[in-house]
Amino acid sequence: MTDKATPAASYAPYFASLTKALNQSFPVGNNPWCTLVLAPTAVQLAIHGLPLPFLPQDEEELFPYIRQAILNDKATQVLSARYLNPSRDSRETKQATSVVITVDPQIVSALTSGVVILSHKRKVELAFSSSRTSQCKNCGRYRHAHQGCPATHSTCPICALHHTRAAHRCQNPTCPRSGNNKPIPSCCPTSPPHRCNCGTDHTATFRECPARPPPPGPSRTGSPATAPTGQDPMDLGVHGGPAPTTPPSGKGPLEVDLVTPRQPPPAGPSTRPGTTHGFGGPLPLEAPSPSPAPFTPRVRPGNE
Repeated sequence: MTDKATPAASYAPYFASLTKALNQSFPVGNNPWCTLVLAPTAVQLAIHGLPLPFLPQDEEELFPYIRQAILNDKATQVLSARYLNPSRDSRETKQATSVVITVDPQIVSALTSGVVILSHKRKVELAFSSSRTSQCKNCGRYRHAHQGCPATHSTCPICALHHTRAAHRCQNPTCPRSGNNKPIPSCCPTSPPHRCNCGTDHTATFRECPARPPPPGPSRTGSPATAPTGQDPMDLGVHGGPAPTTPPSGKGPLEVDLVTPRQPPPAGPSTRPGTTHGFGGPLPLEAPSPSPAPFTPRVRPGNE
C-alpha cells in the first residue's frame, strides 16, 4: 500500500488472490485463511420528534414502517430501525420519541438534512452510543459521549480548568516530578487535582468519585435494573426489567418460591372428563356400585 489514504474498498478485487497467497505462503493446517472482507461501516442516525400514537409499538413492526417512510421520501434504503428508548412502559408516558436507524455511509448526507415522516419534516442527526456510566472526554461529565458533548470548551480532567489534559502544566517551575513540562496528576502541592463534578481533590477518572453513577446491576431475574425515577432509561443506558421489590422491614428483596405445592383434590362429586350429555356440561361421576357376588353353578339332581 503506497498511499495510506487509499480506501480499503479499492483493494477488494484482490482479496481472493491475497487469501490464496497467504494460504500458500503461511499454511496453518486445518484452519486455512478465510477470504478477506471489508469491515462493516454502517452509520447510526437518530430521527427525533416522531409522534408515538402513530408509530407501531412492536419493534419488529417499526423497521418496515420506518423503512417504507424513508424510501418514499428519499428513495434510499435503511438497514435497521429501533426505538431510542427501549422501555415500552416509559414510552407510554410520552407523546413523541426518537428512532435510531442504521444506514450506509454514502447516504448519511442525504438524511441529515431531514426526512419527511407522517407529513412533517423530522430532525436527523448522528447517534452515538453511551450509557449512564459513560464519561465524556471533553467535559469530564457522565451520561454522554464526547462526540455529542454540548460544552463549547474542554475541561481538564486534572485541574478542572478550561483547557485540555495535554495543556495542563504545574505552576511550580521546580516541580519534583517535572509537572511543569508535561501533564502529571498530583505532581506536587502547588498543583493539586480538582474534580469538575464533585469539587473534591481528585482527578476526573478517579474510580471512587462520589459523583460517578453506579453501574446497573442485574436483578434477581437476570435482567438489568431499571433506571431511577424521573430519568429516561435510554438516557441512562439501562434496558428495562423490573427491579427487585424491597419489603417495608428492609430485610432485602422478597423471596419467591418457584415450586408450586401439589394441592389435594377438592371434595365433592367429581366429573368424568370428555363426557357430555349432549346438552351441556360433563356428567357427574357416580359412586362405584358394589362388586357382585361370585357366581356359583347349580347342579341338578340326577346329572351327577
